[in-house]
Amino acid sequence: MSSPRQVIAALDKLERAVIASIDDLNALRGRVSDLRAKLEAGEPLAEIVAAAPRPLIIERLTQLLDRLGDASSALRRAEAQQLLSEGYTRTRIAETFGVSRQRATALLTPVRRRTTARRKHS
Repeated sequence: MSSPRQVIAALDKLERAVIASIDDLNALRGRVSDLRAKLEAGEPLAEIVAAAPRPLIIERLTQLLDRLGDASSALRRAEAQQLLSEGYTRTRIAETFGVSRQRATALLTPVRRRTTARRKHS
């Protein structure tokens, strides 16, 4: 059973991810400008990448998108559970979220159960 506390916890997680992402994006903005300037000056990308601090821009973007995706998924699941507990049907949840009924069902399936089911099929 879901409760508003689960949705609030998911919102808190998303807020932390957004704040961290803003900081990361601001840092990345400087790195993007620096990379562009070096490329425009004729430096080979291979040399730039070899000397660049880790994580590379693309690695950092992947981490950032993963963090936001995880937080978004947690919120989507919590909201789906809460809506179900408040009387929404799976079909109405699907319509509300703009997804298929099958996707709404997956959102409502507990993560532990889905992980176990994947292991059985592997």
